[in-house]
Amino acid sequence: MTEGEKKCEPIKYIPFRSYPSRLYAEMLKKALEKEGIPSLIKSDDIGIMLGSYSTISPVEVMVWVPEKDFKRCEEIADEMLDHI
Repeated sequence: MTEGEKKCEPIKYIPFRSYPSRLYAEMLKKALEKEGIPSLIKSDDIGIMLGSYSTISPVEVMVWVPEKDFKRCEEIADEMLDHI
């Protein structure tokens, strides 16, 4: 590895929170990205084909975050989506 190269560490993702629709999960994902925190959305929906961009989805929509960023994610999510 040269001096300018970074060692790529694997990210350990853990389940964070479940939301009633993909819309809320995507809103949180964008907010986390702005803070430099990667995240994943896992769901059995097929995006907008089932209308999951409405306020309620027929299936669980789970956001996964890096384990090391869990506490910061809680702060961001609580500020942004505390009414859900």
